[in-house]
Amino acid sequence: MRSLTAYQEVKQKITEDLVRGRYPMGQALPAEKDLSKELDVSIGTLRKAVDELVAEGIVVRRQGRGTYVAEHDLKRLLYYFFHVVKHDADKKANPRVELVSLTSATANKEEASKLHIKEGAAVWRLVNCLYLEDKCVMIDHITLDKKRFNNLTRVDFINREGSIYQLYQMKYGQTVVRSSERLRAGLAGKQYSEWLGLKPDSPVLIIRRVALGIQDEPLEWRVSTLNTSQHEYFSELVV
Repeated sequence: MRSLTAYQEVKQKITEDLVRGRYPMGQALPAEKDLSKELDVSIGTLRKAVDELVAEGIVVRRQGRGTYVAEHDLKRLLYYFFHVVKHDADKKANPRVELVSLTSATANKEEASKLHIKEGAAVWRLVNCLYLEDKCVMIDHITLDKKRFNNLTRVDFINREGSIYQLYQMKYGQTVVRSSERLRAGLAGKQYSEWLGLKPDSPVLIIRRVALGIQDEPLEWRVSTLNTSQHEYFSELVV
């Protein structure tokens, strides 16, 4: 096994502190001189470790103020995780999500594989309708491990403050920092066509996403069905 470099060890230690809740969301990390002294490393080594955490969206730098644990505010949701826009639009509209159902179930083979849990383990299954400009454009089927999201209720979900990812972060300490997605073409079918206002044989885009946490652990498995008649999936690579 390859040994870690000094900055990778520092990054790992900071990450472990974040997972344990030493630095809550929105809180500033200690000043560089204090943190480097605590970890017994140079300022340069510390900065390299923090640079990677910034690049991964785990912490954010605020000019003149310091480095803070990232929060899932609306701006972060829209520009980091939200990928649906109108055809030829250069601006994302504010999304509105309505919960259709929340049920207790046992994980099937695919859900177990994606969430790294045993087949038959207890899970939550949620169905959401996503609206843009008061029109339903996407249906989300979400699966969550009950062990991570114990006592989730319909009332808590509906009455949450902010986005779904904010709920994960604020109530359960589960912070989504990135996602892994695969896209495929499909047909709407009977149920989706009713929700999306399409004919059953209309083409749709199917997005299969695993949302990952600070330590690359799978937090959420989501299958989304997008009406592409007026909207499209938007992705931007920044290098």
